[in-house]
Amino acid sequence: MPVSTTNKALPAKEPKKRSFREFAIRNRYIWLSFLIPFVLMVTAFALMSVSPFGDKQILVTDLWHQYFPFLADFQYKLQHGESFFWTWSVGGGVNYFSLMSYYLASPVNFLSVFIPADWLREFLMFSVALKIALGGAFTAYFFKSVYKRNDVSLIMFACCFSFCAYFMGYYWNTIWMDTVCITPLVALGTVKLLTENRFRLFTVSLALALIMNYYIGLFVCIFVLMIFIGYSIVYWSGMKNFFVNLLKTGIFSLIAIGLTTFFLLPAFMALKNTHASGSTFPSTFAINIGGSNDLLGVLRALKSITGSFANFTCAANKAADALPNISCSAFAMFFGFLSLTSPKIRLREKIVSMGLIFFMFLSCIIRQLDYIWHGFHFTNMIPYRFSFLISFILIVMAFRAFTTIDSISVVGALIATAMSIAVILMMVGDPGTEKMFTDHPDWQIPNLIAIAALTVFIAVVVILYTKRVIPKTVMIIALMVVTIAQSGVTAYLGVNRTTVTGTYEYPRGGENMVNIVNTMNEREADTPELWRAETATTQTLNDGALNHYHGLSMFNSMANENMTRFFENFGMMGWKSGNRYTYAESSPVTNLFMNLKYIIARSGKVNNTYDLASVSASGSVGLFQNTHYIPMGFMTNSALGNWQENDNEDQFNPFEKQNEFFKYATGIQDDVYTRLEVVSQGHTEAEKFTVIKKEYGLYDFSCVDTTTTPHVKWNYEAPKDGLYMMYADIQDGDDVTVMVNDVAQSAKYGMARSYVACIGYFSKGDKISVYADLKTGSSGKARVYVDMLNKDVFESGYAKLSESVMTTTKCTSSSMEGTINVKENGLFYTSIPYEKGWTATVDGQKVDITPVGNSLLAFPLEAGEHEIKLKYYPNGFWAGFAVSMICACLFAGACVLVYVLRKKIMPEPVYESQLDGMDEK
Repeated sequence: MPVSTTNKALPAKEPKKRSFREFAIRNRYIWLSFLIPFVLMVTAFALMSVSPFGDKQILVTDLWHQYFPFLADFQYKLQHGESFFWTWSVGGGVNYFSLMSYYLASPVNFLSVFIPADWLREFLMFSVALKIALGGAFTAYFFKSVYKRNDVSLIMFACCFSFCAYFMGYYWNTIWMDTVCITPLVALGTVKLLTENRFRLFTVSLALALIMNYYIGLFVCIFVLMIFIGYSIVYWSGMKNFFVNLLKTGIFSLIAIGLTTFFLLPAFMALKNTHASGSTFPSTFAINIGGSNDLLGVLRALKSITGSFANFTCAANKAADALPNISCSAFAMFFGFLSLTSPKIRLREKIVSMGLIFFMFLSCIIRQLDYIWHGFHFTNMIPYRFSFLISFILIVMAFRAFTTIDSISVVGALIATAMSIAVILMMVGDPGTEKMFTDHPDWQIPNLIAIAALTVFIAVVVILYTKRVIPKTVMIIALMVVTIAQSGVTAYLGVNRTTVTGTYEYPRGGENMVNIVNTMNEREADTPELWRAETATTQTLNDGALNHYHGLSMFNSMANENMTRFFENFGMMGWKSGNRYTYAESSPVTNLFMNLKYIIARSGKVNNTYDLASVSASGSVGLFQNTHYIPMGFMTNSALGNWQENDNEDQFNPFEKQNEFFKYATGIQDDVYTRLEVVSQGHTEAEKFTVIKKEYGLYDFSCVDTTTTPHVKWNYEAPKDGLYMMYADIQDGDDVTVMVNDVAQSAKYGMARSYVACIGYFSKGDKISVYADLKTGSSGKARVYVDMLNKDVFESGYAKLSESVMTTTKCTSSSMEGTINVKENGLFYTSIPYEKGWTATVDGQKVDITPVGNSLLAFPLEAGEHEIKLKYYPNGFWAGFAVSMICACLFAGACVLVYVLRKKIMPEPVYESQLDGMDEK
């Protein structure tokens, strides 16, 4: 990256203190570089009727399901002074430190403590505008500090970064924005370290980049290395200076990383428990874009990506097969090419700049490079998450061209114009073009016309200036107007494409849902134990965090894979690669062993009328209490420790896994479920529907090219009065209908991720039918099980498990204490998700935890009276804290030596004057 090397080493004396007014005036263009993007972005939200300017909100995709619910829970923790080590709100209990490290470490989020909960969505919207604006301000500060410019040009280039396609396509991914917007400060810190031996900004900004989001922080660390390499090439001054620069960059990078270790080491330990940790390096050459895995495919991909420089909006906001978001205005594109024609810019600088962009283009294309960039992992949707760096490099190139505008010739301007038009033409008829406009194909032609018109206008203005037909002031005003105008349009189009959602019924149930949660809290106000609640159907997959109750469902990139596997085995929804596990109205056995006390039904009713008793209602929302609830921590047979999970969901029947679990836990050898035999089954009569294999309850089918909607159906007869459950795993049959005596139930069962669903209490002789429409042209397997709960067996097991239950005396966000009278030796069982970091003491003595199925916290316990204490600290926290303290002392010591005592701890850097005689060929 090109930098200025004209600065001298540390001054001998502190500069004279200036007033705030002088400071504000001196940095007026920095302030404007913040204010203008902020106003433009808020205006775009207002035009899309986002609250408080209308009845819409910015919550879409993962912002709807994850980021906002986690933010709501974070605000609740802040306002109630809860621990950041663990949370009971989602997943049955999760490592909150690791969750924070990915989702919640933004400094802006801490300000939510001062915001009323009802205004949290508006706070989130303004915080997005704030981060986009800060990205512009930090970019302006980078240029002001590195290139010693302090004029209106800072505003133009700030807008280029604030409204680059990455921000516009991914602003809904609020967890990334902090680190993206601070990237110019890290780049500035790197430059200051290399050219002036100033290390404070570099160390602090890099540490902040990692803390705010370690994932995007990884890209920033790679970018630091790229800046170092680029600087070393452009300003080569011998091997000695190279190794000095390498050493100081490495040392202060390690100190910066060390400062974050208290936070990131626990996150790293938690990552080892996730599904992503199982990714493997691709063994053969393959590409993401371009089609064929050969040189021709790579060339096609390069053409497509280069064309996306001219995209007026963003190429993608989630699609996995889209092009990278790299566009950053016609102004930046034109001046980026103009830098290649400037006689004032070193040839090596041009080669390095283009080389960095080319390398990152290849990183988008070649899967091996893509895998390395993303932390040795392939992303789930949202591709090329490092592409903001491409935009930043292009903007730096553009600024360098602008600083040399007086030396630009007409020929150079015409070459830049031709190159810009060539990029625009790369979009025309390109196979990758439609990926840019999948949701708005009508935007393609207007986009091409607009970007071409802007490019021509900019080129004409620059050419007129090079011929001195117009003064520089007129040129700057014209370029300023067109850049800010494009930024405003881009902001609106970005919000329009990302879309907005209605504020109504979020959270679903509104005030009625709040009333029900308040009712639960009031009923349990004097209860010290941990009690859990869930909804019969989910809204966000993190409803516990959104609605502030202790829930089981969770969608979290840091999800413990062992718990996801347990959910699948135990008949609840789990998806390992999707990083989620979810509760939907399930069986009494599930509710018993997961310590569920309450079920919230937004529809006002539940299917399980056997042991869910209605206790309250508010409007359409009903609250039901589990009459077979057992508090957290009870004794089971030691044999439960033998229960094992199966990692292949096609090789087990969840009813059988629950039967096995129940037998191990209670010692009762009778099945708690009885499987119903299929009376008859049928399928569509379409000609192309071929049953390859047919067994009762199973299909192996193919219905390719059928012109009708195929279906499958199973019929059963209820052997006696009782509660019935259903499990359906049907390829391309996500919505399942249950019919009783040929009358369909009002609700369908979403079985995209299969689970044991409670389908109702039926009478002897009732005809039970399970029906599913399939997608046209689908083929695959289908299996359905319908089972009846054996009430006598269940009641006997419940009575046995209720004999020895812990009486909780204290429960916090990350600990639990209680007493228990154990009648006979066995296994002390809890449904607390286990991971390293939990410790258990019995009567003051630490005991070894032996998790059930490698998932749930449990340990052997002998007969007698015992006092039990459970405590959690994130695995790696104390070791990381020690490293952070050491690095903090080293950093503080270096600051005292250099900035207070004025001691030299590094050799003098090589300055611009020492490079003047270097060969530039």
